[in-house]
Amino acid sequence: MIRLLIASLLAMLAAPLAAHSESRATGVGFDLTATGGIRFLADAGLYEASGEVQLVVGDWVVLADRVVAALDTAQDQVASLTAEGTVFVQNDTFKARADSLDLRFADTLVSLKGTPVSVQMGGEQRFVSIGSLRYSVTGGILTIPQDFVMQVSGATIAGGQARLKLSDGSLQALDVTGGVEVQRGDFRAAAEALNYAPGVGTLLLEGAVVLQSGEVLLSGASASFDLDTGAVQISNDSNQRIFGALSDQ
Repeated sequence: MIRLLIASLLAMLAAPLAAHSESRATGVGFDLTATGGIRFLADAGLYEASGEVQLVVGDWVVLADRVVAALDTAQDQVASLTAEGTVFVQNDTFKARADSLDLRFADTLVSLKGTPVSVQMGGEQRFVSIGSLRYSVTGGILTIPQDFVMQVSGATIAGGQARLKLSDGSLQALDVTGGVEVQRGDFRAAAEALNYAPGVGTLLLEGAVVLQSGEVLLSGASASFDLDTGAVQISNDSNQRIFGALSDQ
């Protein structure tokens, strides 16, 4: 009986001890918690956290195995951070997973590394990059200054760099430069640049355009492809146009 009472007492004492095993640090606009402990390096203005780490800075949420957060000159707000391990970052409708993260809040520059890096924006739009991905969000404009792959309305778009206009986390317009390839089912296209507005539902391709569906191959200076109907319009340098439809099945 005595042993049972002792065991019960130890179990009761263990619960509050477990609750206090999580370390926490807060400041102006940030909240940092970690199960493996938090160390503050005052001279460098750094917080180092490990274990199951969660850092909330304004609208940003970062989950990782290790986080180093650098404070501003006043040492009360987080100016930048690095995260490693299994990293998840979210801001509004943006979500990303990677092996490491560098985030600068002044210019909202996000650098991700992993195999692969994946980013989800709003609903179905997804970016995938093998190795690394850098993007920034400023004034509703998201820029990706490097090779990327994106899913849009069932089509896979790969390009050299992209600029996206956003509203409430939803894609309003997409501009791709530096070469672009599009694939959906049996339909394939290649060009130097692409413009897309979800409200219109048409891909506009510019520069050395090549369209292929099955054994049908078309080329020209520019083209449009309706993602809903499969309707195609392709023009050459002399402004001659060909109209038709290519099936993506």
